[in-house]
Amino acid sequence: MLGPEDLSFDDQAAIISEVTGRPVRYQQISYEQFKQQFLDRGTSESVAQGYVDMYRAKDEGIDNVAARTPENTGSTNFRAFCEQNLKPILAA
Repeated sequence: MLGPEDLSFDDQAAIISEVTGRPVRYQQISYEQFKQQFLDRGTSESVAQGYVDMYRAKDEGIDNVAARTPENTGSTNFRAFCEQNLKPILAA
C-alpha cells in the first residue's frame, strides 16, 4: 500500500514538526552507527544486522518497484496520518 504522495525523509520531518509543534529533523547516519544503536539497547547481533540489511535494501530502491496506481494507493496522506495518530500520542 502506497500513500498518495512521495516524500523525502526531510519532507516527513518538516511535516512532523509542523503537526506536533516540536522540531524534528532527519539526520542520516552510517549503517555501522545504526547497528550500534540497536546493540547498545540490548538487541541481538542478528536482529541489529537484519535492520541494517532492511535499510540498505530501502536505500538501494527496494520500495521503488511498484508504480503508484489507484489499486495500491491509499487516501490518507502523511500529514493526516501524523495529525490522527502521532499528535494525540504526543499530547497524552
